[in-house]
Amino acid sequence: MKNSAALSIAGAGTLWGLIGLFVNILAAKGFAPLQIATLRVTTAMLLTALIIWRTDIRQFFIRPKDWWMFFGNGVIGLVFFNWCYFNAIAGGSLAIAALLLYTAPVFVMLMSVFLFHEKLTKEKIVALIITFIGCGCITGAFAGNLSVSRETFLYGLASGFGYALYSIFGKPATKKYSALTVSLWCFIFATAFTLPLSGLAAKTPLFSDAVVWGGILGIGLVSCVFPNILYMWGLQQLEAGHAAILATIEPVVAAIVSYLFLGESFTWQKVLGIILILSAVPILNREAGKQK
Repeated sequence: MKNSAALSIAGAGTLWGLIGLFVNILAAKGFAPLQIATLRVTTAMLLTALIIWRTDIRQFFIRPKDWWMFFGNGVIGLVFFNWCYFNAIAGGSLAIAALLLYTAPVFVMLMSVFLFHEKLTKEKIVALIITFIGCGCITGAFAGNLSVSRETFLYGLASGFGYALYSIFGKPATKKYSALTVSLWCFIFATAFTLPLSGLAAKTPLFSDAVVWGGILGIGLVSCVFPNILYMWGLQQLEAGHAAILATIEPVVAAIVSYLFLGESFTWQKVLGIILILSAVPILNREAGKQK
């Protein structure tokens, strides 16, 4: 079960790694960061509701007293993370935005110690350090040629904190509800918060473009519905800190996708970064084996 959960988290990270493709498509068509985030969560909400309706309608329902978990997961976590991350990308520094996003495992581990009484083991610390260095190699942060504004830096750091809160609020929800239920209500709260603020009505002419719809389906289904369900299912089986580190396979996929489809270079530093990030997985699996 632990291995299946780890694969599920890694699968989520893999699909999240494709998000840059769809963000670039929609941004090129004229959508702002908040509008892209809104399209993502709204599409995900509708598609997840359709899946539940076709499989088990009982998964629609939650207890009213648990609303705070889904508000935190959807608004404080998902919406805040998306908005900050897309703004960091729009600031012109995709590399530093991606690196700062992966401060999330640090936040998750520290908060999980106090909130969920998870142990901060030496294996986790080693895996975290290796992963962060790997992210730095992939993004080019250690090459010494990155420059970023204070605003972009703060957006990037805040996206990491928001990403962490997504896991922190999701963990208690997964103890009570299925991955589908958690994902649906996360998207419902996220949509309810972003849609009135998005200004999407002004972009109505853009929806006649088939490329836009391709980007919307990609960012909503491929990079939101599927990975969210996989991540929440994995989070049911694993500690939040463990899951957050495993999900850092995302920049590995992003680096490969950028090379294959966006014409970015594939340097030895990126190869080293990929090796470092992947090497964190067996370290965490060894730690999980000790806990059995």
